[in-house]
Order: sequence, then C-alpha cells, then structure tokens
Amino acid sequence: MHISKFVSLLLFVVSFNTICQNSKKIENYTFDELSEKYYKYKFKDSIKAKKFANFYFNKAIKEKDTVNAIDGKYYLSEVYKNDSIYLNYLDSLISKTKLNPNKMYPTYAFLKKGNLYFNNELFNVSLKNYILASSNLKKNKNDSLNYLLKIRISTLKNFDQKNLESLKILLECNQYYINNKNKVSDNKHSAVLMNISILYAKLKKIDSSNIFINKAIEFAYEKNDNFLKGYCYYLKGRCFFENGAYKKTILNIKKSIPYLIIDENYRNLSLCYSYIAKSYEKLNNEKNALKYHFLVDSLYITTKIPSKKVKNSFNYISHHYKDKGDLKNQLKYIEKQIFVDSIQASVGKNLSKTFTEEYDRPKLIAEKQKIISELNNEVSFYKKLRIYIAIILILSFILFLYQFRKRKKQEQKFDNLTIKLKNKKVVENSANSNTNVQKNLSETIITELLAKLDSFEQQPENFTNNKLTLSILAKELETNSNYLSKVINQKKGCNFSTYLRKLRIDYALDLLEKDATIRKFSIDAIAKEVGFKNAETFSKAFFKETELNPSFYIKQLEKKK
Repeated sequence: MHISKFVSLLLFVVSFNTICQNSKKIENYTFDELSEKYYKYKFKDSIKAKKFANFYFNKAIKEKDTVNAIDGKYYLSEVYKNDSIYLNYLDSLISKTKLNPNKMYPTYAFLKKGNLYFNNELFNVSLKNYILASSNLKKNKNDSLNYLLKIRISTLKNFDQKNLESLKILLECNQYYINNKNKVSDNKHSAVLMNISILYAKLKKIDSSNIFINKAIEFAYEKNDNFLKGYCYYLKGRCFFENGAYKKTILNIKKSIPYLIIDENYRNLSLCYSYIAKSYEKLNNEKNALKYHFLVDSLYITTKIPSKKVKNSFNYISHHYKDKGDLKNQLKYIEKQIFVDSIQASVGKNLSKTFTEEYDRPKLIAEKQKIISELNNEVSFYKKLRIYIAIILILSFILFLYQFRKRKKQEQKFDNLTIKLKNKKVVENSANSNTNVQKNLSETIITELLAKLDSFEQQPENFTNNKLTLSILAKELETNSNYLSKVINQKKGCNFSTYLRKLRIDYALDLLEKDATIRKFSIDAIAKEVGFKNAETFSKAFFKETELNPSFYIKQLEKKK
C-alpha cells in the first residue's frame, strides 16, 4: 500500500516537472508561436482560439507592429465570425494614413481589404480596393507591395478569362522574384511558379506548364515544404488532364486533397473534385464520376463558392437524374445550375466592367498621355532642331558673306598693292624731291647721307642683316647716329625701325613677285631671307605695310602667274 502511494506520488512529481519544463508563459510567445496556437484551437476550442488571437493583437499593439496587428484583427474576425472587426480596423488605418501616406500605408491596408473580399468571392469589390492600393503606389513606390498587388490582379484577370494578360503579369513577377531572392518569401515565389504553370496549362502550352511546375516541385523539396508538395501534386494532375493522361490526373490530384483540406483552400478543393470527376468521365467510369460531382455539390452547399466547374457538376448530376426519370431532383439541379450561372454572370460582368473602366482604361489613358507627351517632346525637339539649323544656316551665311567680302577686300588690296609696286619708284622720287631740309644740318651733309642711303638701299644684303642697328649703319656710312636718324626722319618720313622694315618688306614683295622658288618657301624661311628673325615678326610687319597676310599674298600671286 505504501509502495503504491509512493509510486503515485513519484509519477505526479515527474509529470509536474515535465509540465513545468515544457510550459512557456504566453508573454514569451513569438508571433509565429501564437499563430500556431490560434490555428491549433480554431476549430477545436473557440475560447482558447480567442485568447491567443487577442494576445496576438495586443502584443502587436504593444510592440507598435502594425503588420502583425492587422493579422491579429484578422484572427479575431475569424474566431468571432465577424468580418467587420477586420474591415473596421483596416478602415481606421486608411483614415489615419491617407492624408499623410508613406511607402507602406494606406497601400497595405487596401491590399488586405482586397484580399478579404477576394476570399469572400466579392471579386469586383476586391478589384476596387486593389486599384486604390495601386493608386497609392504611384505616389509612394514600394516594389514588394507592387508585386504582391500584381499577383492579386493577375488572379482576377484569370477569373475574367484574360489568361494572356494574367500570364504576362506573373512572368514579370517571377523575374522580379528571381532578381530579388533576399526580399521575397519562399511561399510567394512558389505561388507565382504554380500559377504560371496553371495559366500555361489553360493555354494548352503543356511543355511550358511542366517547366514551371517542375520548378515549383524542386522548390518544395528544397524547402521540404509538405503543403507546397501537396499543391504541386494538384498542379501536376491538371497538366496530366490537359495532356489526356486521366489516370495520372486522378492519382496526383488525390494526393493533394489532404493538404488543401488542412489549408482550407475550398476553391481549389472543389476544382480537385471536379478534375477527378471529369477524368472518371473520360475513362467511362460513371459511378466514380458521379461520386466526385456530388462531392463538388456537397462542398458548394458548405462554402457557397460558385465556379464554372460547379456549374458543370450540377449539369452532370441533372442529366443523371434525367436518365433515371427523377424529375424532382433533375429540376433541383437545373435550378442550382441557373443560380450559379447568374452569380457568375453578374460577378463576371461587374469584374469586367471594373477592369475596363477603373483599371485597364486608366492605364491605357496614362499610356496614351505618356505617348502624346513623348510625341510633343519629339515635335518640340524637331522644332528646336529646325530653329537651331536655321540659326546655324543664317550664321553660316553671314560668315560666308563676311569671308567673301573680306576676301574681295583683300583681293582689291592685292591689286592696289601690285599697281603701287609698279609706280613705287616714281612716287618715292617725287616724295623725296619735295622734302624740306632741316635747318641745323648743312646741305652738304644731307646730300652725302642721302647718296649713301641710296647706295645702301640698292644692295639687299645691307638691310637684310637681322643684326643691323642705327649705330652699326651710322658707322658703315661714316657718320654719327644722330645725323643719320635726323636725315631718315626728315627725308624718309619715318624712324629707323620703320625705315628698315619698309626696306625689307619692299624687298620681300619684289622677291615674291619675281622668284617662283621663293614663293614655295615657308613663311619662316622667307622671313629669314629678308632679314626678320622669325615668321611672326615678318607676318606682323608684312600686314602693317600691305594689310595682307603673306600666305594670302603668295596664293594670289600664284593664281596671277
């Protein structure tokens, strides 16, 4: 008896210690742990689920974590079965942030509202919220939210039977996720890969569909994600169906069903039952076909999710009852078929209208305005270009006229110079004979110096010496610098430097006129030939005497000759 009590006590202590070791205060739970607890009790114990949902939300508020606060409100709306809890919180966020928006809000709140309406099959309202999110993104760019939004819009495009447009968006998203692996969660990228595969399958491009589903499968095994593997089975089954491999369709899709049930993805679960039913039809197995069509019906009764596949199942069941002669049930499923058809038509019509009027048309108008702006800029560019060309042409014409007139003037100067050179000696003699003699020099000295200067001028080697100075020349002429300077100033009408320059330039002109070989010399060589130290001083002196450049004068001489 004592031993039994002792054993019981020992077991109690061990159990208590185990509980204490494994227990963890709720305050220390992470958001992921709280989320797991919430989903654990969601269908089993609503009181505990509410407790964890409340704590999740309060923890987020305490930590000022708005993203997790939004998730907390979603859990509360689920557990209390009241979407207003979630929507009111999102609306309050939108109201607080719309006047002073940032990269995250109110865009994220509109996105979340759109997702809720999407899950509730209110696709038109969902799209309107996505459009509002998109509008905010134009003002405050956020690539992560932008591509999340694109994925949701592509899904709605898919529902609106715009498969090519949907595919184009998803391929763009896939490329973004490939280029930004660090910024993207694995689940989002895998979802894009799977949806691309579905769209290719719908478009009967089976090879492309298989490429993307195989990428998704590789992704699932790399991450060891059982849920992702489950979805991949479903997609693989759809590809087999499009390829006519109905047994493989059934096998793969059946493998996916448990994962879809756990994930509460009732839309895809309905599609699974429908594809299995259609596969059995193709295999002429009416019993199993009917069984899975009834599962589609059963799921519709629970979820009220309409689709084209649901309508097809009702059609099959109504024909079944018709064949049995059961008019009552036949009528029942015809009415169900009509009801689902009307809902789909209404949703499809509204969705198409919203896409056209609020999403596609504004995008087209924006694109049109962009093109018009570009064309206007192009027109403006060409207008400016024409103006610039006109200005350049006018300036070129003015420059041409200026150069033409300048050339004509130079040619006229050349002609005048040629005439002047012919008459030079007459002019000089005339000028010299009329010159007055300065009073303080004797007539004899002046006459002697003029005679010596005349002799000096007749011998070019005298004045082409570039080291010649007034004092050197005075010694050579056996006089003093003062006398010589006065005679040159009075009788030649200029100072010694100018006198020497004139002699040298006159000699250069005479040489160039008479000697074709000299005309072929460089300007520097000609300069040294006539007594200048370099081309620059020669060119300046030449221009001063003739108002022409040596090179131009030589060219004109060549033309004349």
